[in-house]
Amino acid sequence: MPEKVLLIGTNVRNVAESAKKAGYEVHAITKFPDLDLKLYCKEVYEMREDLRELSEKIAQEKNAKVVLCSNAETLELNAELLCNDPRVAKKIVDKLNFYKTLEKCGIPHPEVLKKPEGKTIVKPRFGGGGEGVRLCEEASGDFILQRFVEGIPCSVSLICGREKIPIACNYVFSGWSEMNAEGFRYSGNLTPLRVDEEKRRELEKLAIETAELFELYGSVGVDFILADKAYVLELNPRFQGSLDSVEMSCDVNVFSMHVKAFEGKSVEKPKANRFAIRAILFADRDLEVKIDLTGNPFYADIPFGLYRKGDPLVSILACGSHDEVLKKALERRDLFLNLVA
Repeated sequence: MPEKVLLIGTNVRNVAESAKKAGYEVHAITKFPDLDLKLYCKEVYEMREDLRELSEKIAQEKNAKVVLCSNAETLELNAELLCNDPRVAKKIVDKLNFYKTLEKCGIPHPEVLKKPEGKTIVKPRFGGGGEGVRLCEEASGDFILQRFVEGIPCSVSLICGREKIPIACNYVFSGWSEMNAEGFRYSGNLTPLRVDEEKRRELEKLAIETAELFELYGSVGVDFILADKAYVLELNPRFQGSLDSVEMSCDVNVFSMHVKAFEGKSVEKPKANRFAIRAILFADRDLEVKIDLTGNPFYADIPFGLYRKGDPLVSILACGSHDEVLKKALERRDLFLNLVA
């Protein structure tokens, strides 16, 4: 009988797919119960107000280990966890606390400001995915001001265990207008990041140094802006949105690597065998999707029903050369829109 896991998060399809392929029986609690999520899960539950009670009840009934995913990293539960301690995650997702830690340890990051100076970024103190991040002249409330740094948005995916192993460097799509993503909204990844060896080593070294500031295990990601040097933006103490592109590029199962780290087993650093992309298409208007695209290899996070302007619609997948995957992503975007129109 396969071991059981309960995934909890806003969007968990990519983690569920990886866990299913690793041989686990998967249960999920999520905000987005996409059609293809049911391919990988025995049961899917929608998030609700009594999330803690629901999670503990299901974990106990199913005898399942809990994996806290996107936007649930800090959920403290009376259950066996197969993820990072929520108390550790709280120190990281509080961006003000996180940047103070980076400052204390001399790790480069965009300067935190007391008031706008020149080109300034305002971002919520809590939250991720580029939501609510914008250029500003003034801000009030629970926000952080940072000096704007022009550069390449990217990330390093790590497996933290006996050692901290960088498994991939990824380009991060931020506010990709061709996917209807506004501002700095996270809109996908391309793996591997096309960068020279010296820069790649710089990113990997800094990612390891950042992760070492906290007691972390398993799949962890560090986001950067690469300019005159690498500046740390965020640390994600959970599975990242780049999971699809990393697995497609490197022919690995990230969930298996995550589990090995918790078991104290060594993980080998993989190599990228091809470029792979996951692009997230957002709705540019209110839209009702009436066709089921489950099983189509071009798409994941399969939608069905009514979507409002700005909602994430579908993930677009492609492999090939660097230029091929970008071209395929746009072609498959157009195909999707024609299919659902």
